[in-house]
Amino acid sequence: MVVITHEMQVIKDICDRVTVIDGGVIAEEGSVLEVFTNPQQDITKEFISVLLSDELPIAFRGSRISEIPEPGSYLLLRLTFIGESADDPVIAEMIRKFPEVECTMLFGSLDQIQSEPFGRLIIGLCGPAERVNAAMNFLATKELKQEVIGYVRRHDSATD
Repeated sequence: MVVITHEMQVIKDICDRVTVIDGGVIAEEGSVLEVFTNPQQDITKEFISVLLSDELPIAFRGSRISEIPEPGSYLLLRLTFIGESADDPVIAEMIRKFPEVECTMLFGSLDQIQSEPFGRLIIGLCGPAERVNAAMNFLATKELKQEVIGYVRRHDSATD
């Protein structure tokens, strides 16, 4: 059966494969799990963003996201967990291994695509640069996708 829709929830719930068409040209295609968890094209990212909201909390919203660290800024990471790794206590393990790195959880969701667990988490890491890098290297050894969003300062009502 072929389903033509802009409703990403319908695709997530009933389809095995997805093809994203942009201007009459195939922009991306593959299994729903593959395309939804690792979109390559901007049009695909835009389509699935309705399912995978990751708006930052008010304390960070509106802050300028920088590519370079500034004193007191948080490194924002988007983590994607697929399959069995969605149940692993990766963040707890990282916090125990790197107690000098402050970790704040900014967004999280857990869902299923084709009965496969799928989670997204945005965290902020703040601390000595070498320890933040070590924590990122630790996360890179786990079964998850890691994407650096950038560096952002937290809004503090006492300092604003």
